[in-house]
Amino acid sequence: MEQVRTTLTVAGLLIIAVGLAWVAHGMGTIHLPATDFITKQSVWTTNGSLVAVFGLIVLWSSRRFLR
Repeated sequence: MEQVRTTLTVAGLLIIAVGLAWVAHGMGTIHLPATDFITKQSVWTTNGSLVAVFGLIVLWSSRRFLR
């Protein structure tokens, strides 16, 4: 059970990181690469926020329900 908890914790953290990267791209904070189709597109800010919230749910559930 501990291995499942650790795996879900790592997955939740990675999902949050990807979501925050999408938010940063959508807001125009990150420009990697310079011709990226995500940069300054509000849809990616919204998508990134939703992905980050999903990551928080995965992280919270791994800590809460798998005791």
